Amino acid sequence: MEMDFEQIVQKILGAGLSRDEAMARIRGKQEEYGLLTPEGAASIVARELGIVIERKEPEVKPLYIADLVPQMSKVDIVGRVVRVYEPKDFPRTSGKPGVRGGILASDGTGTVRLTLWDEKTSLIKEGMVKKGDIIRITNAYVRRGIDKRLELSLGMRGNITPNPDDPRARELPPAVETAVRLGDLKLEMREVDVIGRIVAVSDMRSFERPDGTQGKVSSIILTDSSGKVVRVSLWDGWADFAKKLKPNDAVKLEDSLVKLGLRDQVELSLGSQGRLILNPPEAKGIPEVPLRPLKVSEVEVGMPSLEIAARVRRKLQPKEFKRADGSPGKVISLVIADDTGTIRTSFWDAAVDLAQNVQPGDIILLKNAYSRAGLGGAAEIHVRGSGVVEVNPKGVSVAELGPTSVKLEKLEPNMDCLDLVGRVLEVSSPREFTRPDGSRGAVSSVQIADGTAAVRVSLWNEHAARAGEIKAGDVVRLVDAYSSLGQFGSVEVHLGKMGRIEVNPSGVEQPPADVQRAPPPPAPRKSVAELEKEGERAEVRGTLVQVFHRRPIFDVCPSCGKSVGSADTSPMCEECGKTVTPEHRVVISFLLDDGTGNIRVALFGKVAEKFLGTSTQQIFQMFKSTPDIGRFYDELKLLGREVLVTGVTRQDKYFDQLELRGYEVKVPDPQEEAWAQLQKIKGESG
Repeated sequence: MEMDFEQIVQKILGAGLSRDEAMARIRGKQEEYGLLTPEGAASIVARELGIVIERKEPEVKPLYIADLVPQMSKVDIVGRVVRVYEPKDFPRTSGKPGVRGGILASDGTGTVRLTLWDEKTSLIKEGMVKKGDIIRITNAYVRRGIDKRLELSLGMRGNITPNPDDPRARELPPAVETAVRLGDLKLEMREVDVIGRIVAVSDMRSFERPDGTQGKVSSIILTDSSGKVVRVSLWDGWADFAKKLKPNDAVKLEDSLVKLGLRDQVELSLGSQGRLILNPPEAKGIPEVPLRPLKVSEVEVGMPSLEIAARVRRKLQPKEFKRADGSPGKVISLVIADDTGTIRTSFWDAAVDLAQNVQPGDIILLKNAYSRAGLGGAAEIHVRGSGVVEVNPKGVSVAELGPTSVKLEKLEPNMDCLDLVGRVLEVSSPREFTRPDGSRGAVSSVQIADGTAAVRVSLWNEHAARAGEIKAGDVVRLVDAYSSLGQFGSVEVHLGKMGRIEVNPSGVEQPPADVQRAPPPPAPRKSVAELEKEGERAEVRGTLVQVFHRRPIFDVCPSCGKSVGSADTSPMCEECGKTVTPEHRVVISFLLDDGTGNIRVALFGKVAEKFLGTSTQQIFQMFKSTPDIGRFYDELKLLGREVLVTGVTRQDKYFDQLELRGYEVKVPDPQEEAWAQLQKIKGESG
C-alpha cells in the first residue's frame, strides 16, 4: 500500500527531525527538481535519511506558470499568448548586431514573459505566433529580468510549438477579446486592439523629454467600418515605422492605449508595449477608405500633401515682405473652419493669386497643400505654386463651426471660438489707446468666475462701450471669444470683432458672487512623484537641472492681445487682419528635480521676468545679440538653482506628458523650510 504525504512525513519525523526541518527539506527538493509532487519530494528526503518508502517513483506533475522559480531549467509549460513584443535590433557589447523580441503568455495561474533572441524571433516576424494563440514552450530556463520579475528564455535546444496537441491546452482560459470598433472606444478602456484603414499620415517629429532623452512621434488618422475617425500617436520605434505607411493601408494595433487627446477627443497611443501589424489577414473585410477631403481636426503637423474642404472664416490683408536672403515674397492668409475647428492657411508667392477672390463665407477645396508647425506648435496649412483652390465647388458642403462651451478651469492659451459663461466679479472703465498705425481703439476688462476658476476678459473696441451696461454680480455669456496667455502666466480671454456678449441671459445660473470671491486655499507642498493628474495646484521645491533651449520670446498683438503669427518676417494679427508691431512676452521652461522625480516647468510673462531678474526688453535685446541660443541660456546661469515653484499641472496632450505652469517662483527660505519640516514631524508623531 502506498503512503500518502502525511504518512511519509511521519516516517521522516521518526528519524529525529522536527516538523519545520522536515518541511524545509521537502520544499528545497521541490525547488531543486521543479517537477515533483509533495509526496515525491518527501520520498527523496526519506531515502536520503535511509528510510525505505514502499511506493512508486516520484510523480511528475504538470508544470504551471505559478510554479516557476529562479534557476529552474528544462521548463515545459503551455500558455496562451496575451501580448507580442515586436523584434528590435540592438548592438551587442562585442559590436555584433542582435535581435530581441518577446511573448507574454498566461495559463490562468499567472503570466510570464518569454524573451526571444536572434533567429528565434522569426516566429514573430513570420506571423507563426500571434496574440491569442496557444503555445507550448519546451527546454526553457527561468531567470529574473531587469524589473526583477521572472521571465523565460530559450536555450539552444529550446522550442516553441504553436497550437500544440497537449492536454494542458484544454485547461487554458479562453482568449480575452480586446478588439473593439473605433466607434465603441471609451476612456475607461485601458488597452485595446483595433483594425482599420489609414486616412492620413504625418511626418515624424522629434522632441525632448523631461529626462533629457530624445523622443519621436508620428500620427496617423484611422477609420473603420463604424465610420469613426480616430487620431493615433505612434511613439519612438513606431514613429520610424510610420514612414512605411500610406493612406488606405490596413493596420492592426495591438495593446494600444486609450487616452484623452487634442480637443478632448478619444485617441489612441502606441508605444513599446504595443504592436502595429501592416495589412493583417483580419483586415480583408474592411472596405477601402473613399477619397475625401480632410476635416480641420484631422490635419496634423508634417503632412506633406493634403486635401481639405472648409469655410473661410477670416481673410487677412496680403503682405509683401523681404526674406532673410533679401529676396521678395508675398503672402495672404485665411482662417478656415468646419464643425471640428479652425486653422490658419497661408498662400505664398505665386499661390497668392489663388486666394485673391476668396471671401469670408466661401467654401474652398484645397488640393496639393501641406502642413507644418505654426504658432505654439499648432498645425498650419500652406499652399504654394503647385496648390489648387476651388471656390464654392459643386457637391461640396461644410458644416458650420459652433462655439465650444468650456469651463474656465479648462481654458488653454490660443483657443478659438469659445462659448463661456460666468458671473462678473469686477468691471473696469473703457480705456482708449492709439495703435501703431495711428488709429484709435478702446478696451475694457471684466473679471468673471464660474465656480471652477476666475479669468480676466478684455472687451475690445465696440464691446468696450458695453462695459457701462455691466455691473458686478451680472451673469455674462461670451460667444466666439478666444484665449491668450497673460503677462502673469495665466490664461486671459478676449472678445473681438467676431464675438458677441449677452448680459444676464435667461435660463443661465451661476454661483453667487460672494461664493466666487472666496480666495482659494494655499497650494499644498507636494513632491514631483505625488503629481499625477491635470489641474492640481501645488508648491514644489526642487533643483533646476536642465533648461530647454526654446525661443525665450513670444509675441502678442498690442491692439487685441491675441498671439500673432508671422509672414516670414512680418507679424500678422488674425483678429485685426493686419501686420502689427507686436508686444513681447517672456517664456522660459526648465526641468525641476526634487529627488522623487522631475517635471517640466513653464513660466510666462511677468512671472518669468521676476524669476530671471530682468525685463522683457532686456531679454529680447540679449536674445537678438546672442546668435547661439545655447550661449544665451548659459549666460543666464540658471542650472543648479534651488527654487520653490507654485503652479497648476497641465497635461501636454500632444506629447502626452505632465508639466507645471508656474505662477509664483521664489528662493526657499531656510527658516521657513525648517519650521515646515518641524510641523510635519510633529503632525506625523502626534
